Amino acid sequence: MRLKIKSGALQFTVFVAVLIALLLAGLILYAYTFVYMKEQSKGAIENIQFSDIGIQSLLEQQELSIDTVQIDFIKKENQIIKTHLSQWGVFEKAITITQYRKKKFTKAAIIGSLIKAAESPTLFLQETYNALTVVGNTKVKGVAYLPTQGVNSGYIAGNSYYGSQLIYGTIKKSGPELPKINKSVLDNIENYLKSYKPENEKDYIRLEGSLRIINSFKSSTKSYYSANEIILDNHISGNIIIKSETGIKVKKSALLKDVILIAPIIEIEDETIGNFQAIASKRISVGKACQLNYPSALVLYQDNKSSPNEVSNNSLDNKIFIDSNSAIKGVICYLQTKTVPDFQTQIVLEKDAKIKGQVYCNGNFELRGTVSGCVYTKQFTANQSGSIFVNHIYNGTIENENIPAIYGGIILDQQPKTVLQWLY
Repeated sequence: MRLKIKSGALQFTVFVAVLIALLLAGLILYAYTFVYMKEQSKGAIENIQFSDIGIQSLLEQQELSIDTVQIDFIKKENQIIKTHLSQWGVFEKAITITQYRKKKFTKAAIIGSLIKAAESPTLFLQETYNALTVVGNTKVKGVAYLPTQGVNSGYIAGNSYYGSQLIYGTIKKSGPELPKINKSVLDNIENYLKSYKPENEKDYIRLEGSLRIINSFKSSTKSYYSANEIILDNHISGNIIIKSETGIKVKKSALLKDVILIAPIIEIEDETIGNFQAIASKRISVGKACQLNYPSALVLYQDNKSSPNEVSNNSLDNKIFIDSNSAIKGVICYLQTKTVPDFQTQIVLEKDAKIKGQVYCNGNFELRGTVSGCVYTKQFTANQSGSIFVNHIYNGTIENENIPAIYGGIILDQQPKTVLQWLY
């Protein structure tokens, strides 16, 4: 007797077989996708972790990078780390790119010389065979490197020294030169002032009519250039350089973040708030009650070797002037090429003004306010009662307590580096 299978049963069998095949295929696809996504996720996490290897390599790198270069590290299939180190004002800009297959992660930072508040010099006064003299309510606390003659108490305008110790800390002998600034920093500052211009038209930005301008540090640098005076009242942040051949005025209505300003004269209006680098060749003036946040930098570079005796009628020329009640967090730096000594003051910190960070001056520094951090200077001056007192500090303070335990400053030769700020 022959058995017949109904067509409906056969169709059902085929349907079940197809369903099972689809389920099996789905399970295989799910397993593959799970493994793939797990590897991708792991690769993305490792991208972030390995970016720290790139940043660390740049902290140890002495020379700047012309191109983005691939570095060797723990060998891992499909994982790449590339780094690039360039100058950014008086600091350096570190960029690391990690890649796993097609996934990329970019990390950027501003780096500078490492300063440890408890160990680094609070004061380094160059050896000029002239003792430091402290007068009035002056206070120097920390590690002080002084000339051979050491420190004395003095007398100005009826005031003697009122402290219980001349130096509240350790005294060491200084040397005939200040610690040297890295040559690439000096070359970059000179290039900014003398020849910098945007290279390509696509690198230009427009300031007119733009209330807010932002450019990521992961993109190419954007610039604005003018032969005339520039007045800034915009909100500008990021990887941007603004240069004038005449002067720049920063209005208090402006909000500048992380940008670089370049001009012979830079004037910062009273009550301005921001975070930027200002690089000038003639003068920088900071008004009253300004707040420049870390890591800002005010840099005056004067190539005056050929005219060492030039004097201006403007009392603010040839100096960085910081008015009362202003607070600067970062670097204040005066550099000149002439070697002939004089008694002109190059940095003036007014009464009740504060600097948190680093002061570097290869000229004369008049300290009437407070520096929390470190001071490297050739000489101090005190202009009182119509006289100039050399290597005198009158009612000024240099201390190492109201500052982070570790912070960063201008790039110095043979000094370790640290991250000052993570970028965007």
